[in-house]
Amino acid sequence: MKNANQVSLRQLRCFVTVADELHFRRAAEKLHMRQPPLTQRIRDMERDLGIDLFRRIGNKVELTDAGKMVLNAARETLAKAESVCELAQRAARGECGKVRVGLTITALFFHSIQRGMRVFQQEHPAVSVELTQISSGPALDGLRQRKLDACLMRPFPSPLPPDFEETLIARDRLMLVLPAGHPRTGGKMIPLSAIADENFVSLACQRGIALYDQIMNLWEKSGLKPRVSQEAENGPAVMALVAAGLGNAILPSSLQAIRFEHVVWKTIEIDDRWTETSLNLVYHKDALAERVPAAFIECLRRHSCDASNMVRQFG
Repeated sequence: MKNANQVSLRQLRCFVTVADELHFRRAAEKLHMRQPPLTQRIRDMERDLGIDLFRRIGNKVELTDAGKMVLNAARETLAKAESVCELAQRAARGECGKVRVGLTITALFFHSIQRGMRVFQQEHPAVSVELTQISSGPALDGLRQRKLDACLMRPFPSPLPPDFEETLIARDRLMLVLPAGHPRTGGKMIPLSAIADENFVSLACQRGIALYDQIMNLWEKSGLKPRVSQEAENGPAVMALVAAGLGNAILPSSLQAIRFEHVVWKTIEIDDRWTETSLNLVYHKDALAERVPAAFIECLRRHSCDASNMVRQFG
């Protein structure tokens, strides 16, 4: 077998068709080609394989024993090639593949995001959605390195890179979280000054946590400094410490979806603009050139709480 590696899919299709018809003229008609080129193609294949595939007796054509063995392998090879082509076409249409999404822990508590995720999976059942819980700083690194296709994250205090885009997906606001039985739970609104001297449960001060920066910025705008007594890695852990009576906290209202006993949520008496926050969809512009990430981004934007669905471009 001097040149077996040169056998082409075209040769295999010709061989299988001749083997099915056992007649070169009918096989040529079925392949929409002239008989002499078909005969030459089979001869070339026999030369490359170093064996006779057919036994020719007058006008009659029969498969040799070697030809019968090659036929089975040829059918399998063509079937695999067709499946590869079909898979490539489906991927090109965005019908299969994977989308890698980084998100903050509060993301899936928003109804608009739940709805968008659900619709995307209904519309693209063969696409795998790979979710990674991640804070804002590492999320931007993941997008920059193209390890993530999109991120659902809180607004980052510093400007995004010029090749990124951001879409507002859902809104909530920062609220006070008090332990049940706190003397201020009867009030409708509570100023931060009323609890500034009490124990405060804070998110851990870690690089790239946008929510931590927003909460600390709220204290700063109020001209106050919290008396941090406990720290926790995420919102639910903060709520658990508040429920245990270890202090008060400030968290986004979307976390009310987690039902904690012995926890009371209260509106902060302050300018509403200072407590407003959001969850944004952030992605590299190059992601829009890829069918699966682009379809995911479009679906979430379509189900955004923001009717205008404005996209902010940076640069």
